[in-house]
Amino acid sequence: MLFWFLVIVAAILASEAFVRLPVMARIQGVAAYSQKAMRVLQSKRISDHWKERILPAYALRIGGGSVMFFVMLCAALLPVAAAGLLYPGGLRAWSEALISISAIVVMSVVSLGYIWLRLQIPSGPEAGYSRLDQFLHRLALASPVRGEMIHDIERGAFLRSAPEDTGRHVFVTGLARAGTTILMREIHRTGQFGSLTYADMPFVLAPNLWARLSAKGQKPGVRAERAHGDGIEVDTQSPEALDEVFWRTFDGGAYIADDGLHPHTPDTDLIGSYRDLIRLVLRKTATTRYVSKNNNNILRLGALAQAMPDAHFLVPLRQPPDHAASLLKQHQRFLNAGPFVRDYMTWLGHHEFGATHCPFRFGDTPTGDPMTLDYWLHQWISVYSALDAVEATMENVCFVPYEALSADPAVWQAVAGRIGVTAGAAAELRPVPDKAPGAHDAAVGAEAAALHAKLAARGFAKLGLPY
Repeated sequence: MLFWFLVIVAAILASEAFVRLPVMARIQGVAAYSQKAMRVLQSKRISDHWKERILPAYALRIGGGSVMFFVMLCAALLPVAAAGLLYPGGLRAWSEALISISAIVVMSVVSLGYIWLRLQIPSGPEAGYSRLDQFLHRLALASPVRGEMIHDIERGAFLRSAPEDTGRHVFVTGLARAGTTILMREIHRTGQFGSLTYADMPFVLAPNLWARLSAKGQKPGVRAERAHGDGIEVDTQSPEALDEVFWRTFDGGAYIADDGLHPHTPDTDLIGSYRDLIRLVLRKTATTRYVSKNNNNILRLGALAQAMPDAHFLVPLRQPPDHAASLLKQHQRFLNAGPFVRDYMTWLGHHEFGATHCPFRFGDTPTGDPMTLDYWLHQWISVYSALDAVEATMENVCFVPYEALSADPAVWQAVAGRIGVTAGAAAELRPVPDKAPGAHDAAVGAEAAALHAKLAARGFAKLGLPY
């Protein structure tokens, strides 16, 4: 499997280099001078004297163009040679394997297919992604079948050398805009946890293999504010919500439907495979504990908490009117996302808001207008009512009141103590300013406030803090 993966990657990179380098322009230049030389040679109106002066000049340009064509062709084929450095047995074994009929056919088909697909991608970057970036994301994420194949290669090559699963991991989950990202980043900043990061994109199911093939992530790169426009800056080494790709690839049909995202109960084997992915991330990051932020884990929280009793599941809890207002703002922000961004959000399982919004289906079909606060308050009540039932029966699930976490250092220290780490002062947590709630149904707001108060009290109790 490693051989075929290297063949495919080498063919793609060589094709991209061939397209980007001015190879065709050089060929056309050589052909043009050759035609000119032929016309001069055959012309009866040009004297031999002028032919003797012109033809050597044309010959020089034809020769120079031919040399440059050869150099660029060699440069385009460098990825094929470089792949041999990763192949067991080295370059000689790689060269012998490449001359087989099947390898030649696969490399030809992949190269032609890549060039065809590349031409289908709209010209110019979208949301900071070049055409090559967009193609690699489609290659790695668009097809569950390809995703399974890539993950199988990763498992076969690296799982045996991955550390054992201690089970003492931390999973941050909840409705989007609850503070899940900030909490996950603070936990990751302690240096005691491994996580998937932006550097693992787009081959998140093969973090070790991709790290060998790509220089991405070896340095943090330039920090920039993420697309949400919320002041959170990220670089290639920033942890991110990426492991939903696993669930969508291997069990997407169980919970993703046209009418929304449904709760599901993955079986023991699937959860075991997910824990293998965790081990692979730990191998890549040289750590023994894993931290994840995945909002869609609310759909399978009970099954995960039961299967991993030594893990901690933290559910940030934000004041409902503020939470709903933040969701509405992001929904409006992402409504006009471009085609690639919509695909990107779908591949990562991000359906919380925007053009790809699909509501969580914990009960009846959500009603109302997503452009109103009431719609998002109803979503809040539906989601946290379901989480209420799970947390009540699972000791390793804990609500974390977000406003208190942001304003009181004692809450962050209590969270750190619960998950068993020694932590310094939080780096990104800031007090949340009070804002007047937008217009909404008073009865719906009161129902959400009552539920919030009940869950917050239980959260403080599990953290050992007074309410």
